[in-house]
Amino acid sequence: MAPATKTQPADGKPQLNQRETEVIAKAFRCIVDVKDGVVQIDSAKLAKIGGYASADSARHVWKPIANKLIAMASDLGDDDGPTTPSKAKPKGTPRKRKTDTGADPEGTPTKKRKAKAVKAKVEKDDSDEEAEARVEVDNADADGEA
Repeated sequence: MAPATKTQPADGKPQLNQRETEVIAKAFRCIVDVKDGVVQIDSAKLAKIGGYASADSARHVWKPIANKLIAMASDLGDDDGPTTPSKAKPKGTPRKRKTDTGADPEGTPTKKRKAKAVKAKVEKDDSDEEAEARVEVDNADADGEA
C-alpha cells in the first residue's frame, strides 16, 4: 500500500485539504453546466474570483480537485454518477472466418504439396549382362551334350 500523504490517509480514501476546499467553494460560483455527471466550470470566471493569472492556470488548479471529487463519489458508491453499461461476452471457441467465394484465385496463396521421392532403379552394367549371357550359353551347351 502507498504511504499516507496529507491529502490521502492510510485507509486509501482521498480527503480534501483547506486550499482545495476554498477552490471548490469558488468553483461552485462558476458552474456553467453539468454534462454526464461532471461539473463544467467557467475557467475565466474562476481565474477572476480566485485571483489566478489566467484561465489556464485556474483550469490546472481545478482539474486535480475535480478528479479527487469524482474519486470520492465513486468510493461512496454513488450510483447517480455517469455509468456505462458493460456487457460481458462469453469467451468461447474462436470461429473460422468466412471466405469470399468470388475472390481471385491468383491472389490467394495455396499450399504446395511436396513431391514423393522416387527410387532410382539400379541398372545392370555390361559386365553383368555378359556374365548372364555366358551362363545361358554354357547351360545350353551342357543340355545339348548330355
